[in-house]
Amino acid sequence: MLSHEIIAGHNILNFDNVEIYNRAEYLKNKNIDRLSQDEKKLFTDFLTKHARKERIFNFGSIQGSVNIYPTSFDTYYAVRKFFPNLDSYGLKYLAPFFGITIEDRTYLNHDEIALNEKTFKYNRDDIAEQNGITLLLLQQALPLAFLTGLPLEILLPAGTTKIWDHMAMIRSAKYKKIFPATCRVSTVSQQLLNDFGLNKTKKNKEEIFKEARDKKNKDNLKEALRVIKYGEEMPDWVEYPYVNLDYHFPGGKTIKPSEVESDFLVWWDVIVADVGAMYPTILRADNIGADTIRLAKREDTPDDYVWIKKIPERFLNEEDVSYVERETDGYLIGIKKSKEEGMVNLAMKGILKMIFKIKRELAVLKSKNTDKEQIKRMQMIYNALKGIRNAGTHGIMTAPNVSCRQFNLWAGAAITTKGQNILDDVLERLNENDIRVVYGDTDGIYVACSKRAPRDIYEILGVKKDGVDLLDYDFITPPKKVLDLIEECNKIWRERLDYPEFELEPERHTAMLFVKHKNYLVWDIENGNLVMKTKGNNFKASDKAELAVKTLEKIMCNVLMNHLSWDDEEEERELVKKSIHDLTKAIVSNLNLDEVSLSDLIMTQTVSPSNSYTKNKDGSMNIFGQRSAALEKIVGKIKVSTKYRFVVTKSPLPGIDNPSKSNIKPIQYMYPVDYLSDHDDIDIDWYREMVKNYIKGAFGLEDLDDEKEGISKGNKGKNLSLDLFM
Repeated sequence: MLSHEIIAGHNILNFDNVEIYNRAEYLKNKNIDRLSQDEKKLFTDFLTKHARKERIFNFGSIQGSVNIYPTSFDTYYAVRKFFPNLDSYGLKYLAPFFGITIEDRTYLNHDEIALNEKTFKYNRDDIAEQNGITLLLLQQALPLAFLTGLPLEILLPAGTTKIWDHMAMIRSAKYKKIFPATCRVSTVSQQLLNDFGLNKTKKNKEEIFKEARDKKNKDNLKEALRVIKYGEEMPDWVEYPYVNLDYHFPGGKTIKPSEVESDFLVWWDVIVADVGAMYPTILRADNIGADTIRLAKREDTPDDYVWIKKIPERFLNEEDVSYVERETDGYLIGIKKSKEEGMVNLAMKGILKMIFKIKRELAVLKSKNTDKEQIKRMQMIYNALKGIRNAGTHGIMTAPNVSCRQFNLWAGAAITTKGQNILDDVLERLNENDIRVVYGDTDGIYVACSKRAPRDIYEILGVKKDGVDLLDYDFITPPKKVLDLIEECNKIWRERLDYPEFELEPERHTAMLFVKHKNYLVWDIENGNLVMKTKGNNFKASDKAELAVKTLEKIMCNVLMNHLSWDDEEEERELVKKSIHDLTKAIVSNLNLDEVSLSDLIMTQTVSPSNSYTKNKDGSMNIFGQRSAALEKIVGKIKVSTKYRFVVTKSPLPGIDNPSKSNIKPIQYMYPVDYLSDHDDIDIDWYREMVKNYIKGAFGLEDLDDEKEGISKGNKGKNLSLDLFM
């Protein structure tokens, strides 16, 4: 192990490495009298030089871990970082997802593992899958590690603030800058208010420092003292901590579908003025960072103003700050900018340079018709770097509930305020040119180019376009006009910001349908097929059987075929609603076991030993404990938490008293599919109802058994109830 440069595995930081460390420690201590000096040195060196116990924040909880040097590459954390929306992160799910197939793959439950050939085959197959996944994910992880300066065992479990704090810290060491202490700003702010009296009295840094030095009981103030010990170098916000707990500044440009009357219409050839790259370039152009932005005093001439929608009146009255009250919606607060490049700014420079080089290389590969796999690998690296770039802006400076070093409300607001100025300007130019704006959010401004499907859509869907030449493609606005306008905006703002790399990146989608704000459907042509993607909680189905999503895709494919061309918006909106309603009724009612794949009915859940669940107040087993006990009659003793694949059946699990069948997850009727002998016992009626409720919740449908209107005006795009949403 020690002869290799990277130790790779799945969940090794929290499990395998810990087991190896504990066993090495046990063997060394137990056999200390029998080991030779060289053997003792080998164990000691491993435990003290080549392995280290850590505690990492693992997606919501602190967990013990062990890193084995030179570096440990945990593919569990890698896939969580690069593919955050997967339904499962086990090897059994990931291998087929990444296209890694092992012939005659052997699977075993934990109680089937033994010293036999079948277990060895299981281990060999595991290693083969692990090798494939490791090589695939390393191609994304290594460039990120080189760029951020973080080893893999820290990089992959780390959140955005930790990554950017590290990159800024490296540069602060190089340029001899003092960098603030890491802290949770909301906690420190509360301690300053409650334990240092800043909730009643204004105090400066010197007074806070002296009071902290003289305090006798300091045990409960460790978080605050970590910041205060910096003396005059502590951040300015310590003098007005109440602001950190009661502020609001604008984010993206919100343009709701209902406001621009674009909801429930199939828009063709949609172009997005993507702002993902805009915020990093604003940071870079304006030299914005925690160490470069401070408040402007009343006698100062502000370098710029930031828009704050909400801030305590006490701050404006007590602090020496330049501000202007807006006629509506908050204040403009004056700021001063440092002339020296900030640490985050320098880190962003490196990120943007690397992205530019990879983007250029990607364009060359595509122009040469290079092997698709090579392009795919390069695209994955590009996407990983873009993710770090886009996350390294106002979010890392305005995260009061996350431990970080760079909290600066005014710096975060400076980025979003400039972003609002740019988006307002872009929106005004779009409207002046009669370009149909259909949506806007933190991702960008969306404009529709056509009410007609392009020729290739007819061919993909196998639909004949009677009476009109397929070459005649009517536009509301020709895409070239939109793209030219976005480029014109880029030129204008490159000049205003004095930053030639500023860019609003245009993205094109084949079609989109908006339901409500942050909930919409997107269609793109990929490899000659029309692929639908969902966005928003209305369409979230990670806890449901795959049948729900596949039925939605089938319904919406038919909706598209019925609305390839339209004219009047109001009339078309009602037709689309009716189409969704009618097709849902027809398709859901025709679902039957003969035509549905068994894999589409499966739901995966983890079941723990029955005695591990909290008891009811009367001492009886709760519903989860009952389910676990009932399962043991089918699968045998459950000794550890184990994932099972379930289907909903007509009959309850054995031994369940007074079973109930909910519309969400009827666990008392969920039978492990690998032990089900009669597939006719699967309750297809329950699945029909589940799919029906999913579609109802997604689109705000009225009762699908009602022959009247499909979607009422009051319910358009709204979940009818929590039960339907779930």
